[in-house]
Amino acid sequence: MDRNRKHKGRRQAPSTRVRAIALLNSIFCIPAFFCGCSHEEAAIHEEQCRYSVILHTEKLSGDGGQPEDIRHTDIFMFNDDALRRLDSYQRTEGNGPVKAASRRGDKIMVIIANFPCSKEEWKHVNSYEGFMEEMSLLENETAGYPVMSAVLPVSAGSGGTCHADMERLVSEIRINSIRTDFSGREYDGEPLTDVKIYLTNVNASCKMLRGEDFRPEMIINPGFLDMNAVAGFRDPAMICREIEEDIGEDGIFPDISLYCYPSDEQEESAGSPFTRLVIEGKIRDNTYWYPITVNRGDFGISSGGDGRGIGRNSRYCYDITIRRTGTKDPDIPVCMEDVTVSCPVEPWEDKDDITIPF
Repeated sequence: MDRNRKHKGRRQAPSTRVRAIALLNSIFCIPAFFCGCSHEEAAIHEEQCRYSVILHTEKLSGDGGQPEDIRHTDIFMFNDDALRRLDSYQRTEGNGPVKAASRRGDKIMVIIANFPCSKEEWKHVNSYEGFMEEMSLLENETAGYPVMSAVLPVSAGSGGTCHADMERLVSEIRINSIRTDFSGREYDGEPLTDVKIYLTNVNASCKMLRGEDFRPEMIINPGFLDMNAVAGFRDPAMICREIEEDIGEDGIFPDISLYCYPSDEQEESAGSPFTRLVIEGKIRDNTYWYPITVNRGDFGISSGGDGRGIGRNSRYCYDITIRRTGTKDPDIPVCMEDVTVSCPVEPWEDKDDITIPF
């Protein structure tokens, strides 16, 4: 996958990074799914191995730049051997400190933030290979607390500093501005009214440790706005928004961000439709749709993107000018004669570091 830090012309700091500082001592053999030790146990188990992890997160659009976007963090330690069995597990609530330990030897540390489940619901996890199949559902995401993951190798007992990327599963489709320009048309000067903005053909499930080759396995809004499906979202505003004001030649700056899971299949098919940003509105009481295929075809490279579809943890920012009536179907893409689009791919903006020692 071509992650956002590889995109040219970016204006912000690189994608999410985690700097893990491992304070590694020798270790007592402990069971998986421990939840910390009492003072008495700590005195007995003098050979525990402790770590400190600095989570460098990035701010989401409209969140004011506050760093409190982690409700809880789950940390899994797997043996880095042929079987890759689970060695230990720990959860920390919020941004506070957490203590954990693992057996001696090479490990694979998996860090998951904001996944909406209880500690007990992780009890089925027993191997790294099994964890690679763990899925997240878009309907359970919230914009301010996105699910994020990181994987990094550690060598328990050897000491040293570890580095890893920690990335959101979702990508952002951001609308900076929308205006109309009906010059020379019979409806010149007419506004676009009753405007809705939403995503269709949305990939609604994602493996948490996957980094590329995202073929949709669950589709929300398949070619149209399905309000029944949207109503089942914890945060429906992630994929559908309404604009109260009319849109004219002066334009508006709606500051709208929609979110979806990545979808980078190179060929569109019935099973893998391309994700589209749809602007729905009325001109003289007639409803039109303006479906823009995200980072593909006419609205890919020529509009400032890379043309590869939606990657993980990316931001696609749109400045849109509507020049004539749209289509009569929300799944028929508009062409560049209908709509002018600027769509650079941008990295997320950086936040302050969060330190989680364990």
